[in-house]
Parts: sequence; C-alpha cells; structure tokens
Amino acid sequence: MGFLAPISFWFFSAIPILLLFYFFKKQFDQQTISSIYLWERTFQEWESDHWWHKLQKNILLLLQLLILLFLIFALTRPYLESERVSGDHLVIVFDTSATMMMEKNGMTRLAEAKEQAEKLIDQLGIGHQVSVIHAQKDPVILTANQTDHHVVRDYIRELEVSYQTENLQDSLQLAQSLIQQGTGEIHIYTDSLDKESIADQHLTQPVTVHNSDEVAKNISLQTFGVKQRDDYVSAIINVANQSTQSSEVMLTISHEDNVLKQVTEDISANGQQTIRVDQLPEHDYYQVEIEEDAYPLDNLMYALLPKQESPSIYVAGEANPFIEQAILSAGHNVTTITKAENGEYAFPEHQAENIYLLAGVEADQWPVGPKLVISPVTGGPFAVKDKQELDFGLKQAGDTPLLSFTDMRNVYLGQAFPVENWHDLQPLVQSGDQTIIAQGFYEDDPMIFFAFDFQDSDWPLQPDFPILIANSITELIGSGSTLGYYTPQETIEINLSPTTNEATIEQLDGEIVQQLELGEREITIPSKPGIYRLHENTDAGSIQRDFVVQLDQEERTSATAESFSISGEGDEEMTAELSKQEMWKIFAVVALLILFIEWEVYRRGITGR
Repeated sequence: MGFLAPISFWFFSAIPILLLFYFFKKQFDQQTISSIYLWERTFQEWESDHWWHKLQKNILLLLQLLILLFLIFALTRPYLESERVSGDHLVIVFDTSATMMMEKNGMTRLAEAKEQAEKLIDQLGIGHQVSVIHAQKDPVILTANQTDHHVVRDYIRELEVSYQTENLQDSLQLAQSLIQQGTGEIHIYTDSLDKESIADQHLTQPVTVHNSDEVAKNISLQTFGVKQRDDYVSAIINVANQSTQSSEVMLTISHEDNVLKQVTEDISANGQQTIRVDQLPEHDYYQVEIEEDAYPLDNLMYALLPKQESPSIYVAGEANPFIEQAILSAGHNVTTITKAENGEYAFPEHQAENIYLLAGVEADQWPVGPKLVISPVTGGPFAVKDKQELDFGLKQAGDTPLLSFTDMRNVYLGQAFPVENWHDLQPLVQSGDQTIIAQGFYEDDPMIFFAFDFQDSDWPLQPDFPILIANSITELIGSGSTLGYYTPQETIEINLSPTTNEATIEQLDGEIVQQLELGEREITIPSKPGIYRLHENTDAGSIQRDFVVQLDQEERTSATAESFSISGEGDEEMTAELSKQEMWKIFAVVALLILFIEWEVYRRGITGR
C-alpha cells in the first residue's frame, strides 16, 4: 500500500485538539442531598443499564477519534499497486507451443498464462481495446480491437496448445501493427523468450514478456530410430537429462500393447546419452516411452521401420558425371537409357519404384513416373527460355527436406534457364525473383525441376552435393508403405492413387481424424504428436500408409527465462508499470458509517436521561 498525498498525515495533529475539548469540557460539582427519593427511578434505570452508560462516557470520544482517523487516511489517498496497461489498447500474445504444457504445481504453463492474462484484463477500464494473437508458426489474430472483455475472456479460455514451434517474432510485428494508430502495450506470455531475440526489432510500443522462471525436472527423448539388421531390428535412442541431478531412466520399447524390451540407464545431470537396443523382433513401427515427469509430451516417440526396397534409377540424356556418382554413393543402382534408332529414349515399362533422371530430354519424351529434370530443353509445356546470366545470389524460398544440410549462400551459379510456366510447382531456390529449383506434381507425377546446367555451378564440388541428390531421390520415391515423419500441422503434398474414391487420416485403432478431399494434393498434418495412417479406398482395394507426427527438436528442450519489460524505444529495460488503485473512497464511506453510529449513540444518550 502507498499514499499519494502523505502530507495529509499532518491532520493527525487534530487528535490532540479533540482530546483537549474533552479535557476542558464543562464539569459538574458533586453536591450532598438529604434524600434520594426523587432520584430512585433514575438510579434504577442506571443500574439496569449500567454497562451502557459506563461505555457511553467514552464511546463518543472513541467514535469521533475513528471518524477523524478514517478521514485523515482518506485525505492521504491510499492505494494498492497492481499491473497496469498503458495507452488505450492491450495486445496479448500467447505462446501455445508444446513446451507450454510443462507442469508446475499441477498447472501447465499455458493454463497459468491464461489465468494471468485474465487478471490483467480485470484491471482494464470500460471501453479499453483488447486484441489476442495466437503465436503459431503462422500467427493468428483471435480477436482485434475488442471492447467487450467478456468476449476476450471466452477466446482466452478456449485457447489450446497447438504443438507447433512458436513464432514470436512475427507475432510481435503483428501486435505492433494492431496499435499503429493509437497507444497501447503488448504482453507476451511464453516460457523462455530472452531480450536478445527481439533486440533487432524496432519496437514502437512497450512490451512486457511473461516468462516461466521455475525449472522442473525433465527427462527428454531426443531421437529414436530403428534399422533392419539381417534377421533382427536394432534401435538407437538418444535421451537427455534436462535437470541438475543425475537420474535413472527406464526405457520401454513396444509395438502396440506388447512390450518388446525394457532398458534402464543412468543419465548424468544436464547430459545426453545414446542407447542402443538390439535383438528386437520385426514390426512395421515401434514406440519408446519413459516414465512421466513435468513435461509428458517428450516422453514418447515413434519410429517407422524403413523398407529395404531400393528404387530403380534410370538416367537419360547427358547427365553430369557427378550426379551419377552421387546416386551410386547413396547406395542406388543406376541404369543408363540410350536412344533407339528412331531417336527416342527406350524407357522400360514403368514400375512403382522407378525414378527417372532426365538431363536435356524433351518434354514429349518424358516417361510416366517420378522425375528429376535437369538442364531442361527450351520451349515445351514449361515455356523454358534460353539461359541468362544471374544478377543475384541463390536463396532458399521454400521449407523442404530436399535442402536439408545445404547452405545456398555457399553455392555459385552463373546462369540459369528462365521458366515462364511452372505448372503449380513450388519454388525451393531462387535468384532474385527467378525460380531456379521447384518441386511438386506435374501430370499427377512427383517432379523436381532444376532449371540450370550443373556445369554452370560449383555445386557438384560442394560436400553437401551428394546429400542433395540423395534427398531428391528420397523425395521422389516417397516411403513406400510409409509416408515418413512430420511436424504438427505441417502442410505436405501427397499423391493419391488415381482410382481412390475415399481417403482419410486415421489413428491406428481406425478412428477417423480427417477426411481428405480427393481433388486436393495438399493436406495438413494433425496437430497432436503420435502415429497415424493414411487410408485410401480404391477400386482395386485398400492402401494404407503410416506416418509419424513428432515435435520439433526445439520443443523437446524445456527452457526458462526471467520476465522483463522493454520500453517503446526498444532498447531500454524498464520496470513493470503498476497501476495505483486508490482506496480513499473506502475510508470515506467507513468514516461516514461511523458518523451515523456516533449520532445514534449520542441520540440514545439524550433520550435516556
């Protein structure tokens, strides 16, 4: 509690004055009388109400002192401090990533953040604008410029964890754009955002970051993979101890409800350990689990058993020898296709595992099936133009496993083929606005399109070049009976069978999670981590392909940080701004109430004489 007008305490000097009035009020002398006959009734009343009249001698003084004290405290304007929002607009940003499910005192971080946000809204005045942003990978505005705080509370209470990695940088920019025309404040509820992460952003409004500052014990499964070895399966598991004490961890490997093996290991404090488990029976998928702790989402992982079928790679045209060498180093066999007497390439009958690498092959000779197109011929359905010099360096334009472990900034490319019609292929690499590499589907077949000659680049000399080719083969062939691994709510392209009449995403128990539109190639992966199945009903039967939804690596590490505030200039730390809720009205009302009591006491004293 504080006082806005402490100088009013000088009014305490009125208390001695009040006491002096009582000390110097008129006194009556005692007189001796010969008879008390006339006073008998008075004495009877006095005796029957003796305690009241004894108290009445001083109660008026006490009540008047209380009135004076409460009036003095009202004049000092006492207040209670609470968090305050400056300006007329509050923007609340919620981190709903998986780590917000970390529990503390039986409450998740997200539940605690929602509770704190509601308390903050309770401090707002009528008409104060509130906006709420869901900081997903692609931030979402749940409500904007809302003055009905009941509606805002409903949005906050319905908010659930998205399992995606948070995008607080873009969310912060979005929050600032919402209050460009006025003044306000941004409050971010997360777990481990530090000042350095937003230091490069030009902050025009005050920002308060509410982090989680309590470290809980957490054992995390980091990676889990299985591999076929002759007549048994071997598993590799990486476990991290994210606490300050060593811990004994029991890992349970199972398939469905059948426990296959249990292993107990001691993990050092803040350490990681790789554990190998051999002699597992062969199954299509496996799960590994550890005992529950404060963060349950990183205690379970799934692994799909890779199939041993190797794709058949057919190369047509004048392919760069480095490409063939990269394919061989990836463990694939290469078959070179030559031209027949009629000048056309004699491709074999297409099989599901066939992949075609086409270098300088005209589009009318492209076979049916997955294709890797290099050094395209000018013209054709893609409207390829003659090679042109590039004015800009290369940059990655799309998020794809194809470019994993590849840094485009280190790659030199002198010239490339401009392409006017990409047929909905998605750009992966660009030079300025010109697309260099694209990926997608063309005539219902997966395709990766390299719009340049490798002899115009130093890419084949880069150490990551074989990885690029191996990733390209993997992307084209898919996973056979499996689809692979994805992150929550990731958008991917799939190639359904032409005869599919119904397609669903299901849990392994058959419960349908999502119904797919047959005309759509893009699907959104479920948000909750686990193992799922893509189920296609076709004219020829049923096709089932499993896939795993797993957390980003960032979401397997639970971190904490101290809360902080930054001023609108973006470079000065400031203490949390507090509102001062004045309480003088309460003291004034109490003083008035005591005044009524004092009047009643005085009245009874008069009538009782």
